[in-house]
Amino acid sequence: MRRQLLRTLGAIWWALPRLGRAGNGRAFGVLSVWVWWDHFLEWSWHPRPVRPEGVFRYRLAHHWGRRLVLSDGTVVERGDRVIELHFDNRGLMRSTTADDWNPWSMMDKLDADLDVLASLIADGRIGPVRALHGVTMFASPGRRLGFEVRPVRHNWNWSLQRYFLIGLLPIYHRDGWREFDRMRRDRWPAELWMSVPQLLSRRRLPAPA
Repeated sequence: MRRQLLRTLGAIWWALPRLGRAGNGRAFGVLSVWVWWDHFLEWSWHPRPVRPEGVFRYRLAHHWGRRLVLSDGTVVERGDRVIELHFDNRGLMRSTTADDWNPWSMMDKLDADLDVLASLIADGRIGPVRALHGVTMFASPGRRLGFEVRPVRHNWNWSLQRYFLIGLLPIYHRDGWREFDRMRRDRWPAELWMSVPQLLSRRRLPAPA
C-alpha cells in the first residue's frame, strides 16, 4: 500500500512540469516557476561569464561540505575558497540550436572556457582558490574534460536539486521533453571536481605567485 502511494505521488510530482509549454528559453504554466527561480539564482549569485562567447559561468564561493581529498592529493577543507561553475543556459541553448552544432564543437567551447579560466588563475586575477566545483546531470562530458565525477546521496536535498535541473531541460535543451523523460528515468546529479593544480598542469601554466 505504501509503495503504491509513493508511486502515485511520484507520478504526480513528475507530471506537474508538463502542465504548460516550454522551449526556446521560455516557459508557460508550471514551468514558469523554473524560469523565475533560475533568474533569482542569477541575481543572487552574480555568476560571471568566463569569456563572451563561452558557455561556462563562474562565481567564487566557499566549500561548506565535508573534507575532500581529490585524486591528485589536493585537500579541500571546509571553508576553502573554490570556483563554482554554472552553465549559461541561454548561451548553451543558442549554441545547441545553431545549424552547424555538433557535440564535439560544444566540447571544444567548454575546453576553451577552462583554458581561459586557467589563465585567469595563473595570472592572479581571481585570487587564491583550491579547486573547481560544479553540479550537473551531464557527468560524462565533465569526465572527458578532466573533472573527477563524484556521486551524491539519494536524499531530499539532492532530489529537489535534481527536480530543478531536469525541469530546466524542456526550457533550454534542444531535445526538450525527450531529454526530460530520459533524465527522469535513469539519471542522478553528480558533483564535478578539479583541483587548481590539475587545471593548470593540463594547460601547462605555472601556479600563481
